[in-house]
Amino acid sequence: MADWAGEQTGIYYIPPGAPWRNGYVESFNSRIRDECLNINSFYSLLHAQVIIGDWKQQYNEIRRHLALGYLPPAGYARQCRHKGERTPRLA
Repeated sequence: MADWAGEQTGIYYIPPGAPWRNGYVESFNSRIRDECLNINSFYSLLHAQVIIGDWKQQYNEIRRHLALGYLPPAGYARQCRHKGERTPRLA
């Protein structure tokens, strides 16, 4: 994994059973549980995939996020100017 990430990002180890060490993931897990998993009963794996896929599409492409200037993540990614640029390395 570290070879794949190269110098573009840092790899941080979060021990199993310690999700509170990553606030972003903890927030997302809480949101998907409250808005999708707790209000649906799944009758099969296919049914779960469809329901969760619909929620994911709504979350990423329709729902506006305050932290992204009230844009959905997909819209924010489309207008992002620094996409694909390399950050210069400091000595």
